[in-house]
Amino acid sequence: MLRKDPFVTGEYYHLWNRGIDKRNIFKLQKDYERFIMLLYVANNEDVIKLNNLTNILHKSYEEIMVIEKGKPLVFIGAWCLMTNHFHLMIRQEVDGGITKFMRKLGTGYSMFFNIKYQRQGALFGGPFKSKCVKSDDIYMRKLFAYIHFNSLDIKFPGWEKKIKESLGEKKDFLKSYRYSSYQDYIGVDRLEGNILNKKVFPDYFRDTKSFNNFVESYLIDTTSEDCPS
Repeated sequence: MLRKDPFVTGEYYHLWNRGIDKRNIFKLQKDYERFIMLLYVANNEDVIKLNNLTNILHKSYEEIMVIEKGKPLVFIGAWCLMTNHFHLMIRQEVDGGITKFMRKLGTGYSMFFNIKYQRQGALFGGPFKSKCVKSDDIYMRKLFAYIHFNSLDIKFPGWEKKIKESLGEKKDFLKSYRYSSYQDYIGVDRLEGNILNKKVFPDYFRDTKSFNNFVESYLIDTTSEDCPS
């Protein structure tokens, strides 16, 4: 089925999806790692079969996250994986790029999950959702925070309504959570950084210090009504 509003090359989008009936789509560390590997290898005009890399060539997670690829379909600026959903900030780089990338990502992970857990049927609750974001829109700046702060729901349920409580604990948790791009913005040198292309996104954060200042001000000054939906 064709989208009512086709994705436009060069435009920025917030993409998200969750498990059917809000069920968990990530149960173990290997599940998160599989999705992260797909974020990297599926973003590629060439066909790279992850099953072949892992099951036939016996490539490790570390080897796969540095494998050479062809031209990217999209550029990824931020991402976060939660137990039952995920968020991505993306810019389309080739016509049809988002659709191709999300099809490869969703199909590849669904097949892996269903085989591993011996289940059938849809894993996600329908097609992925999307919202176009303008590069000069204040929503995009808040979106960087919203995507990265999503993980706070794990340890601090309802944190948006009590943002100013336990600030130190919240920041420590964000720094320790490895299933998002937060660590890549605070200067952690890791393989998952290869997923991102920060240069094509607005230069909100010139360096690690400016990102940390942004986090600090957001947690102190933001109210729950300011959080993107």
